[in-house]
Amino acid sequence: MAIQFYESPFHATETKAVAENMTLRADLMIMIRDIIDQQGWTQSAAALKLNITQPRVSDIVNGKIEKFTLDYLVSILGTLGFRATFTFGDMDNSSIDIRRDAIALN
Repeated sequence: MAIQFYESPFHATETKAVAENMTLRADLMIMIRDIIDQQGWTQSAAALKLNITQPRVSDIVNGKIEKFTLDYLVSILGTLGFRATFTFGDMDNSSIDIRRDAIALN
């Protein structure tokens, strides 16, 4: 039997569409978790900054992907001062760029 490689663990068990969605959610959750870590926030402090509960922060930090939608995660990034820009040039030249706005993360 030949070894089969996948783009992500999600691609091994899910349809391509579901796997792509889960991969993007995982990437956004990692970004949010890393911001929380870089800011030195406890989960309680992060909850206050993000206007969510501490258990929701715990779910993010612990990678509970199934508990979040892309929309919700993008909203959290917005609260953190980030903005997503979608560019569609043509089928071969499209991108999503997430950058920090000018507001501070105090």
